Amino acid sequence: MSSVNPYEPTHELAGVAWSEDAPAIWNPNAAANWSLLFSPAFGAYLHARNAERLGRPNEAKANQHWFYGSLVFLAISLASIFVPSISDKPFNLVGLIILLTWYFRVARKQAKYVKETYGTSYPRRSWGQPLLIGFACLVGVIVIALAFAIVVEFTYAELEASA
Repeated sequence: MSSVNPYEPTHELAGVAWSEDAPAIWNPNAAANWSLLFSPAFGAYLHARNAERLGRPNEAKANQHWFYGSLVFLAISLASIFVPSISDKPFNLVGLIILLTWYFRVARKQAKYVKETYGTSYPRRSWGQPLLIGFACLVGVIVIALAFAIVVEFTYAELEASA
């Protein structure tokens, strides 16, 4: 019986060896791309964890600010459901602006640093857990938004019926 753990990371990626000092990180470009689906909060969180492993505390802190700011924006967007007179178009535009600003001001720096420092020769962290959490949060937000919408619809229907 072999004592080799098949799930233990190796020091080879597609036949390319990497240096022993390269930290295991999530691909910064992939994290930014997943933010298109999951929001900038997702990418900023992963970039913050990457920056910590890369020894870049200022970058980690900047990404943490973007993470919390994105969560606040998502909460405000959800709360806006309670005010039916507010259109969702401005929230869509602001969400896109937040995503693009985070990418061009913070995220792209990490992708450039990793490419210049390690190229493609660095150990990758698994995407299993972050994507599972991302999908669970996305489903949760959708459920909460639907619940809010139903509550608001019934509340306004009752107000109109009693008027």
